Amino acid sequence: MELAKTANTAVLFTAVELPVEVAEPIQSVDHPVVVQLKQAPVMAIKPTGEEVEVAQVVTPPPAPAAVQAEPVQVAEAQLPKTGSELPLVELLGLLALGGAWTLRLVQKRVL
Repeated sequence: MELAKTANTAVLFTAVELPVEVAEPIQSVDHPVVVQLKQAPVMAIKPTGEEVEVAQVVTPPPAPAAVQAEPVQVAEAQLPKTGSELPLVELLGLLALGGAWTLRLVQKRVL
């Protein structure tokens, strides 16, 4: 109740005493701790201190059939334009310098 008042929101709880720690890893859904958790009733407590049903404070998720019935719209994947053409211009400049240097060497050997 103190947590609900401090946070000013509804807090879920169960009145059943459940083990805080499990001694060994749970290997199946038939483990006694899992069965006990499934059977434990869950309630909610409002900041005013009154206990209410969970359905009054928690909105249930939409039904799976309703989610599948809606058409899926896929947005076109587009990357942000963060690069520039400067590296390409630099590469072309280096290729031009290399070509000029090669032509100069060839011309000196021919003459």
